[in-house]
Amino acid sequence: MGDELPSEKKKTDIEIEGVTEGKRNCDAIFITHYHGDHVGMYSKVLPDIPIYTGEVAKEIFLNLKTHCKDEHIEIIKRFETFKVAQEMKVGDMIIKPVQVDHSAFDAYMFRVECEGKRILHMGDFRTHGLTGKWMLPRLEKHIGEVDVLITEGTTLSRTEENVISEYELQQKARKLLTENKYVFVMCASTNIDRMAAFHNATPRGKYFICDKYQKGLLEFVAENARSQQYKFEKGIYHYGDNLLEEMREKGFCMMVRSESPNKKDPIFRPLMKQFPDHLFIYSMWEGYLKGEAKIESIAEMVPSGYEYLHTSGHATRDAIRQVCETVKPKIIIPIHGQAQHEFEKMDLCGKVEILTDGKSFVV
Repeated sequence: MGDELPSEKKKTDIEIEGVTEGKRNCDAIFITHYHGDHVGMYSKVLPDIPIYTGEVAKEIFLNLKTHCKDEHIEIIKRFETFKVAQEMKVGDMIIKPVQVDHSAFDAYMFRVECEGKRILHMGDFRTHGLTGKWMLPRLEKHIGEVDVLITEGTTLSRTEENVISEYELQQKARKLLTENKYVFVMCASTNIDRMAAFHNATPRGKYFICDKYQKGLLEFVAENARSQQYKFEKGIYHYGDNLLEEMREKGFCMMVRSESPNKKDPIFRPLMKQFPDHLFIYSMWEGYLKGEAKIESIAEMVPSGYEYLHTSGHATRDAIRQVCETVKPKIIIPIHGQAQHEFEKMDLCGKVEILTDGKSFVV
């Protein structure tokens, strides 16, 4: 139930008989993660159809939409949740959610079993994030071989993008934070991996700062995360005027977000002006700053002399190939990308089946 990305000029209004309109003809909806292009049209789902997502993901999404004053908060509160790697039966299908490494925290792939067939929907995934090393072992342990693999291919059209690991990004960030006393970082508010990387890279003695909303979100993650990477043990401070002098004295790494010029009571813009010799690190897709995908509210916040330090939340060509080699699908269906025909050039183990809108495929 995804919406278009914020950068898309043309918006699509999804209408599906039995799901968003008419008489209910859907047993359940499973959401892989809380990014808008996967869950953005949740409010259009008929009210008696249950929507499932991860337990932590639900709370992050609810926190985000509450902060944004979304009018459909009560629908999110009614989201159902599932347990990690615990099978669920829906009608005659057995669905198993297994965590994946992605730039959204608590993201999932789904193995669907029915009539002796197995389908694996990967959602959005990668192997170069903070938990990426567990991706292939999880496939071997929880998924096994499948008949159909539905997989993303976002990066196949972004040939100019340099994909490094989150750990490599963290090392580069440590160098920048050591060399520069005052550092502002722009990244997505729910990219927990990225904020963990910058927090872990912040030298002892410097402040790691964000606003009150962000601090609450990170503390919630720390309480529910298993990995030490997300414990934020150096401490998180939220900005207030009483912290200003100590920020000047000790230095800081502060997370900021886009603020349109007409926003009432902006926080980040005035603060950035008080530290004219700061380093600004832009840690999002560079396409948001220019060209057809440009988002004005983001571009207006980023100074001309920014440092670019980012890596993709999506699977590389090698990661897609490794997944195929592990689950050995007979059929591969590409989704989520603008270069689906690139799959046909990759010499993968299964037959590539490219589906257009409205086209059905029977296993």
